[in-house]
Amino acid sequence: MSDNEGPAKKGGYRVEYASSGRAKCKGPKPCTGTDIPKGALRLGSLVEIRGAANYSWRHWGCASSKLISNMKERLDDVEELDGFDELRDEDKDRIRRAFEEGKVADADIPPSAGKPAAGDAVEGEKPKKKRAPAKKKTETEAEEGGDEKPKKAPARKPRVKVGWLSLTRTCSNLIHYRKPSRRRMALNRKRNRRRL
Repeated sequence: MSDNEGPAKKGGYRVEYASSGRAKCKGPKPCTGTDIPKGALRLGSLVEIRGAANYSWRHWGCASSKLISNMKERLDDVEELDGFDELRDEDKDRIRRAFEEGKVADADIPPSAGKPAAGDAVEGEKPKKKRAPAKKKTETEAEEGGDEKPKKAPARKPRVKVGWLSLTRTCSNLIHYRKPSRRRMALNRKRNRRRL
């Protein structure tokens, strides 16, 4: 809500001049998120966020015909609109005309809300990449039936490592062998000598 406003009028809508350039437009898609410049005419819809009443702002030119028809249903006259008394005469006439016609005049629509021409790229949007043309076949490939893609060799399973420290299997089980201690190795050597 603006700093200089008193108690809000009924209807849940407010028109005023932007007090700073920080507000973002909540209008239709091409204009959504663009800044509303300081001093520009803006329209606010009352919304409740986490129990607090705030206005969702949009450029006056971003007001849709559906929004204006909703305003007509809630308000008997355009002069009941909150903040209407504080506007300049030419802006009051613009709003009256929009109420009568049921839509905003084309001259009031900001350039950020206009759809870009077919050749123009939207600022910040990456141009679409074109696919590379298909590779041309050589004469030998065409004769040999180069339509088929070469088959890849199947992936090999990892080999089982066998050693003192560990033995792993390809299945989910994992078997660990511990390296025998020096004492155990000495006993095994003695046992093996006796057998000979």
